Amino acid sequence: MAVSAFSEDGKYYSNISKDGRLRIWDTETNVLKQEYTPNLHLSSPPSCLQWLSVTNTAGSPQKGAKRKQSVSEAQFIALGTTNGKILMYSVTQAKVENVISDEKSGFNQYITALDWRRNYGLFSCNKAGFVYEWDLNSGKVRNKYKVTDGKNKQGNSVSSIKIVPHNQKTQAKYLVTSSWQVCVWRLLKGESTVVRQLGHNTSAGALLTVAQLENSCWLIEGSQTERLLSFWDITVTDEHLPQLNGNGDDSATPNKRQRRKSVTTSTPSYNFVLEDAPKFVDVDVRAEGDGNMLRLAAATRSGVVHYYGHMLNGASAKPIKPSVTVQVTTAEACPLPLLACRLAGAELTLAYTDGPAVLFEKISPDTSSKTQVLIRGESKPARKKNKTNDANKVRGEPERDVTYVEPMGGVTRKRNAPGGEVEVPMEARLENLSLEPRGRGKAAVGHNLTKLLVQGLHSKDKSLILTVLQKDDPLVAAQTVSGLPAGYVPMLMEQLADMATRKTSQCASVCSWLAATLKAHSALLLATTNSRTSNHLTQLLALFTYRRSHLCQLLNLKGRLELTGSQRAARDESHDAQPAVLEYNDTSSDEEMELEQYQSDSAASWSDDAEAAASSDED
Repeated sequence: MAVSAFSEDGKYYSNISKDGRLRIWDTETNVLKQEYTPNLHLSSPPSCLQWLSVTNTAGSPQKGAKRKQSVSEAQFIALGTTNGKILMYSVTQAKVENVISDEKSGFNQYITALDWRRNYGLFSCNKAGFVYEWDLNSGKVRNKYKVTDGKNKQGNSVSSIKIVPHNQKTQAKYLVTSSWQVCVWRLLKGESTVVRQLGHNTSAGALLTVAQLENSCWLIEGSQTERLLSFWDITVTDEHLPQLNGNGDDSATPNKRQRRKSVTTSTPSYNFVLEDAPKFVDVDVRAEGDGNMLRLAAATRSGVVHYYGHMLNGASAKPIKPSVTVQVTTAEACPLPLLACRLAGAELTLAYTDGPAVLFEKISPDTSSKTQVLIRGESKPARKKNKTNDANKVRGEPERDVTYVEPMGGVTRKRNAPGGEVEVPMEARLENLSLEPRGRGKAAVGHNLTKLLVQGLHSKDKSLILTVLQKDDPLVAAQTVSGLPAGYVPMLMEQLADMATRKTSQCASVCSWLAATLKAHSALLLATTNSRTSNHLTQLLALFTYRRSHLCQLLNLKGRLELTGSQRAARDESHDAQPAVLEYNDTSSDEEMELEQYQSDSAASWSDDAEAAASSDED
């Protein structure tokens, strides 16, 4: 009986509540996407569910030309009810599009399990021991099979079924059923034949999971009252094929001798031990190297998930212990209830509840340790208990003034009475909290700045907030934000979003404080996706994206300005160092200018000749 299941791609998780409501969650966003309450939930509530995909083919109405067909996949959830009806709930339309049922059964057969595969169709079983093969196009029963012997009353009720995929060329379909014994049936043209008896007694609620790899098929079987999972090889071989008649067609049923010879009883290849009974099982088999790697995850009733990693090599009678046990708990060591688990390659998806919310988380199992504990949820402050005895029940009036005298002439300290005047005013205390971190310990500074930031956020004082947030020191920001209460984180994000639109210096300090906040309170920010905190994160992302889009242009402009300035400086230096070609001094004053008398050589010669002629005449 499956009341919860993941979709084929693992994007959605569905569950049937105790009051008959169908709920669908988005595993990527932890959001309740849809909730449906059937009209028949009071008289015939849903008992089981199964995810399936239906291919819709639509052709164009053009005439005379080739019609183009568009193929689309539509996801449905088949809901089995207690009166024999199956509701086809469309996830895309968020409503029940079709109701299929067997009119001959009288609508009074309790559907216990459903199973669907793409190449085999939809199968259902009821408490009367019948398996129905449905035609989804017409909404009617295609074949009806009896899968019990009718001798044992306990075997009439089938609790779970699974389709066995195979690669054999036959029209027969194979099905695993669990009642008082797990059997593999061959279904062909309305006749059912037992081909294998696994020989394991189960309780009323059995868990069946099938894994396929190429031509091999395996079954994981467990009971909701046993702490053991059995691993069976249920590959369909030539021995399990029906007899062929002269025309080469599959015969309906073999005779009794052939039926007795075809039934075989086998033992499980492996047994996986659990600490408690399982309630959800998922298996994945993939080829690795020269062998096949089995990955098995089982969620137990105690609230843990056992993860097994085992190479399929022969058989082993020794029970296999889990590779790692994963548990989700709070900081106060209170385990969170687990709903389901799903394997997707090397990752493991966990579905657990934290109060009224259902959360989904993907993890990678750490096989280096036997236990992996995930601490989730908000920690609650511890309550202080006042321990009193008979001697302390009656308390007198407290002393008003008490004076402490230090020995050896120390300073006298006086304690004020409760309700008295405060010696140090609040302004002085706030000034002490806003001291620079130089010369003091980093832990003390972070503690004081945390108190100052809380005081500013509580009173909405801009000056106090800027006193703290303008300190552009990543270490101080990390130590301050780490001690900030969770209730003040949305207020801090609002202030950071406001500062990001201000000056460049404030925006630079916003980067340091925002990085410290995301590192210290990432879990809180992820849990508040639909609150005002997410709006502030979106605003900050938009602001930084907008600034980043203009960064290249700003850097180009800065480079051009620096290049232009350097060229102008080089040009000025070259002109100053070049020598002058011509210097001209304009001095028109007679005092500064000294004139030299011009003396001609011809005049001197004429004077000498005159003196020589005169001397000759005297003689």
